[in-house]
Amino acid sequence: MLSSRDMAMPAAGTHFLDAETLLLNSVVHGSVDFKDCPVARSISGGWKSSFFIIGVEVAERFAYCTGIRSNLISYLTGPLGQSTAAAVENVNGWSGTSMILPLVGAFVADSFKHN
Repeated sequence: MLSSRDMAMPAAGTHFLDAETLLLNSVVHGSVDFKDCPVARSISGGWKSSFFIIGVEVAERFAYCTGIRSNLISYLTGPLGQSTAAAVENVNGWSGTSMILPLVGAFVADSFKHN
């Protein structure tokens, strides 16, 4: 494991010339992984990853709204024989419940103290 002397930042104006110096300066001070090795900052991620995550979430919401909701209305009006108004009412209730349950789950999860 690197000592705090090894992880000290170089003086201002010093250039990173070798990989060892770069590694030593990219270490998150005081952080270790599960094998007690120092954690280095990642050079990947950032905005590229966040745009990917946002795009996946938009695609998931689009699939949910157009796919599941419309298919559920078709199922409720077809094989189950409900009227269109009753099917839409049931789907709206189901949608509202599925949107609020993660908040309830987060509240329950946060109410327990973790050691």
